[in-house]
Amino acid sequence: MQENSTFNHGADIVSSAIRFTSAWFKQSKAIIEELSDFFILPGGKIVEKQVIISRLKGIFGQSDEYVGGRYDIIDTHFELLSGGKGMGFVEGVAGFRAVLKKESKIVSGPFKLYFALQNGHWKIVNIEFPGFAY
Repeated sequence: MQENSTFNHGADIVSSAIRFTSAWFKQSKAIIEELSDFFILPGGKIVEKQVIISRLKGIFGQSDEYVGGRYDIIDTHFELLSGGKGMGFVEGVAGFRAVLKKESKIVSGPFKLYFALQNGHWKIVNIEFPGFAY
């Protein structure tokens, strides 16, 4: 990531959200590249990345595939803090068809991905996504 004032942090977190969403629809292991080493849940609870990865594997294992994934990003916001840190989010709506043994169901709803700027990179620190639950 560039370290100058012209770097577009908003575009960077949107790009990360797009990569996350695309990896979600493909049930791809590439999804873990967008995740922070630690997640911050409501109430200040801290969860390690490996716990989130295990949860994602469990969710992906419930369906043979996701079909027709679509999303719309509605809003994005970030705030730069001192010491090269920052926080932000991307929110929108997403939907896909989860297929298991020739039967399918539509999964859709709002999403919000929370980000933290760590070591010059925006990483996801909390997920609210259709079909995902802690």
